[in-house]
Amino acid sequence: MTLLIRTTSLTGFYELVTRLNGNPDTLLRRFHIDPAKVIKLEGVLPYSTKINLIEEAARQLDCADFGLRLAQEQDLMVMGPIAAVALNAPTVGEAMENIASYVHYHSPGIRLVLDRDSHPDEVYLKLELNGELPYQQQSLEHALGQAHNSLKMLYGRDFRPLAVLMRPAASPGHERYQQYFQAPVFFARECDALVLNRAHLDRAIDQNNPALHELLGEYINDALLDEPLDLPHQVKQLIHRLLPTQRCNLQTVSQQLGLHKRTLQRRLAEQDIIFEELVDGIRRERADNYLSLPEMPMTQIAGLLGYREQSSFNRACRRWYGITPLKRRRELQQSALLEEAQAVETIF
Repeated sequence: MTLLIRTTSLTGFYELVTRLNGNPDTLLRRFHIDPAKVIKLEGVLPYSTKINLIEEAARQLDCADFGLRLAQEQDLMVMGPIAAVALNAPTVGEAMENIASYVHYHSPGIRLVLDRDSHPDEVYLKLELNGELPYQQQSLEHALGQAHNSLKMLYGRDFRPLAVLMRPAASPGHERYQQYFQAPVFFARECDALVLNRAHLDRAIDQNNPALHELLGEYINDALLDEPLDLPHQVKQLIHRLLPTQRCNLQTVSQQLGLHKRTLQRRLAEQDIIFEELVDGIRRERADNYLSLPEMPMTQIAGLLGYREQSSFNRACRRWYGITPLKRRRELQQSALLEEAQAVETIF
């Protein structure tokens, strides 16, 4: 199976390569990546391709810390709905647990582990790559840089890890790494990790932080860019974006559209659309998408669908299908196997 990652992981690539006097189009085409996809940040690409692209960019541009520089161009919002979930968590620790739980579905090539038990006074945020992928230093540094940026956004600008651990041996110019992380960096270690103290994770996320609200607002408002201007379509896009934030309601959607909620209700009713039914339909559609992923836990599916309790998702599933989520997952798996068998018969 080819492991994929969203093109948003290359946010800032064009600008960074250009600043370093490189040609981003030439680099991208060398790896059979359509530059338009990277400019628009649309779609997905093979994870191994992204890894090799970053390594080659570092080599061609003679930039030993290219991965870190690329991370510096990005923020938490490159993770899409996972970021929305994290920004609504009560503490930094719970936000990072959410990211660690969901990151596999943003990209199956990455695994984050929040190790609270191996060391009495410290917490290790470990980064692991899927064994099918090549272990390359630039991609590792990019991922560690992104994790550092996420913690800085959630904790505050004064966040400093206790240390940074990397498996590769030290490379020339490693002082740049200590400058970036503002912490001691140790090479040739057994894992790749940010070392935190427990107080980092206990810190409450300031729900009134203007910077975080601005980021979440940008994420939500992106749903309206380059989309048809008809009202039902824009409402649907906002519902898709707002569901994982636990804030998908008529009031929030109407505010994003600059309308009073009664005005929005009336204009939808003119097209025989009821807001609550629209939300329910989108949840049902997305539920099948998530349930078709055999390893995704039910609690995560409930959260992505905007349910605060697993029991609410269970009741919705019984209403939609007359069965539990687990039984619906089995139905979808059986249907997929049947379609696969029929496709094989058609070929032969």
